[in-house]
Order: sequence, then structure tokens, then C-alpha cells
Amino acid sequence: MGKTKTKTSAKPRQSEEPVGSKTKTRVSSRDADCDVFTEKYFGLKLYDWQKKVLLDLSKPGARVALKAANGSGKTAMIAAPAALWYALIYPGSIVITTSGVYRQVKEQLWPQIRALASKVAGLGMQINQTDLTMDNGSRILGFATDQPGRFEGFHGNVFIILDECKSIQEDLFEAVARIQPNRILAMSSPGGTTGKFYKIFSKEQKWWQLHTVTAFECPHIKQSWIDEQVEMWGREHPLIQSMIYGAFQETSGEGLVIPWESLMQCLDSPPTKDGQEMVAACDFAAAGDESVFCMRIGNKVTKLVAWREANTMAGCARFALEFEKAGLKPEQIFGDAGGLGLPMCHQLGEMGWPIHQVNLGGRAQEPDRYQNRGTEMWFRAARQIDRMEAILPGDEILHSQLTTRRVGTSKTGKLNLESKKEMKARGFSSPDRGDALVMCLASVSDHPAWARMNQPDLNEVLAAGMTDWSGDNKLRESMGLNTG
Repeated sequence: MGKTKTKTSAKPRQSEEPVGSKTKTRVSSRDADCDVFTEKYFGLKLYDWQKKVLLDLSKPGARVALKAANGSGKTAMIAAPAALWYALIYPGSIVITTSGVYRQVKEQLWPQIRALASKVAGLGMQINQTDLTMDNGSRILGFATDQPGRFEGFHGNVFIILDECKSIQEDLFEAVARIQPNRILAMSSPGGTTGKFYKIFSKEQKWWQLHTVTAFECPHIKQSWIDEQVEMWGREHPLIQSMIYGAFQETSGEGLVIPWESLMQCLDSPPTKDGQEMVAACDFAAAGDESVFCMRIGNKVTKLVAWREANTMAGCARFALEFEKAGLKPEQIFGDAGGLGLPMCHQLGEMGWPIHQVNLGGRAQEPDRYQNRGTEMWFRAARQIDRMEAILPGDEILHSQLTTRRVGTSKTGKLNLESKKEMKARGFSSPDRGDALVMCLASVSDHPAWARMNQPDLNEVLAAGMTDWSGDNKLRESMGLNTG
């Protein structure tokens, strides 16, 4: 993109009057509305809902809030063009783009701003990673909201864009109010029924122009994909309500090991990367369920791979391939040895991968508190997530599985996970990705408790978990067992 040196001139104007750029390409007043400007100068073809949001932003003093389905294009088609439009139309203005986490600003919004800026380079601007200056005295800045003090000192004609607003704390909104901005755009995929973004759409709605966008209003999202997701998870599932219908989710978390709100906080405010220990976990499956390979380095989950493979030998070969690609050693890998997992662990051992065998249905390390090892590991992982100690992948199926597993108490008062059969009876699929991630977070490669001398024997596995799959003839056939 062409760069133009900033000109020295008198103090920039701070009025709301759209006078356009003072460089060689002048924006006429009839194009001053954001929706018209976006289509004419950026060449974007807008959906009807996008035009309505941008038109509302064109009004002086606008307070616009948008909650939208995942993949709707709100960052590329709303936030990015709105930021450039304002800076170009109102000389001497300041546009602040922010989010709860810096990566959303740096890796999502600003690449879109740079791409659109290249289309109007002739209007005169200089741009770097998250800072753009224009010949007309305007400036666009990007930073995260974890430092409310960053908002101090801004005044004049200010437009604030709050991206992924559900993760922004309320004290940030107090800092925004002190600036007295000319316009605010608050946008996000919906989260739980708490926080400032939820309040905007409930008790504070009279002060905002509200927009809700579903996946059905976005022609680029295929109907076949929507139907598949709804069939897979059920219409009332929190993931579907947010991802497809753009609706807030109830976040009481009653009976859940990992409440939705707890997971969202961990995703939106991840910790600093810490540690170098490599740990991997395998959840084995056949006959329709997913096989899953999960890996972390320190506190960051770096890989989550899921596939379906009915042939157990082919499944073992795929796991061995993932181990080789990741540069892992057998002592760094943990595998679910319950049910089908035990013969697959044995097969991997014969292939040169004698991994740690973990029987999730076996005895817990704290047997007075937990009914089995699986329940114990889920709660240990839940504590890490609740404390925002882990950097998790952006996998929506994983997120759903983590936040739908219920827990109860056994007859002896111990905590006990809902079985996979019970989950399927409620309409949820087997939480294979959740099991792999939990095992990956809760396992430590050099922990003495995981010495292979303590691996479960076949009788223990059969007693704890065989009933979950022994009636499935296709699965038994894949193992070469008698199905009569």
C-alpha cells in the first residue's frame, strides 16, 4: 500500500461535519453514510443487516450494539470498514479499536483494517501493526482492554469500537464513559447472561440501537451446515443458541463440571504461556465416535486432532503418525485404557509406543472424594479452566463437550460423572474431545502415579467400562471379537 508522509498543518478539526479527506481523492457529502461509503469506496457487497448496522453508526451520537452468530462477518464487514470510514470522513478524529484480549485486535480486526486501507491508499495514510495515521489528522489505534488506563487522555471527536464485547469488564465501560465518545460500537458473539454486554441487551437497551443476527441471515453460511449442527447438538444446546441463533446462554452451570461462563472467561482472558513440558493424550474410539489426539506444551494446548475410523489398526497407525509428527516420546503420552482403549494401547505398544495407560473408569487417586479416575481428572481440569490457567484451542465442538458434562453423587457420597449413555439419552454425543483435553491437562508426564507398573488389568477395565460399548456389534467386529 502506498504511504504518504504526514503533513504539518493547523490543529485538526474536531467537529462532526463530514468534510472528507484533504488529499487528492475527495469524499463527497452524499457518500458520507457508512453503508454507502463502505460499498462505494471499499467495494464490499453488504447484506441487508450489515447495511442497517452501518447506517445506524452514521448518526451522530450513535450507540450501536450487535450480537451475531459465529462466522457472520461482523469484524470484516462492520468493525473494519466503520473504523476507516470514520477516520476518513471526520478529519482530526480518533478511532479506538479494542477487545478483551489483544490477539482479537491484532490477529482478527487489524488485518481486515489493513486490507481495506490498501483500497483507499490514495486518500493518504500510514499504517503499522495496530496504528494508522492519516493526512487529514485522523488516527486509528488498537489495544486490549486489560488496561483501562490506556483510555485516559483521549478527547475530541472519538469513535470507540468494542470487539468481542462479552469479554470486556465493566470498569472499562466506565473509562469509556469518561471520554464521552461521539460514537460507540459494541459487538460480539453472545456469551452468558452476565456482564455488561448482556446488560446492554436487557436493562440498558433503551440507550442503544440493538441488532441481533442469526446464521440464517448470512447467505455465506450454508444451510446444510446449519442443519447438521442443529441435528448434532439439538436446538436448545448452548453452543447452537450462540453459534446459530445469536442468543445469550443461561450460565448458572447447575450440575455441570465446567460451566459455560467459566470456559468463556478462560478463552477470553488466557494466561501467559508458561512451561515447556510436552504432554499428549489419546481418546480411542470406533464405530462412529471420534478418535482424538490432544497435545500441550506447558500450559498451552497446541494441537487437537479428531477423526473417525472404524478399523482399530488404521486408528493406531494414525495415532503413531501424530506421535511422530509431534516429536513425542512414549513416556509423554497418555491413553484412555477403558473399553476399546485397552487393546489399542496394547497394539500401540507392539508398534513401539508403550504409552501410559489411564483407566478413566478405574480407581481415583483421591478415592474418598471421587468415584473414579475420570471424574477426578475432569474436576482437576475444571479447576485449571476456572482459574484461567490454561490456553485452550478455539474448537467449538470441544467447548460444547466441556460444558455439557454433568456430575452427581454416588450412593456413598462421592462425586461421579454422568455416563456417556446418559449423555446420549439427553441428545449429546460422546465427549471424546473433552476426555482427551481433560486427560491432557490433568496428566503430568513425569508423575510417579503414572508409572506403567500401575496400569490397569483387563478385568478392571471390563468391570468399569465395558458396558458402554460391549453391546455394539460393529465395534466388537472391528476388534475381532465374537458378536454372537
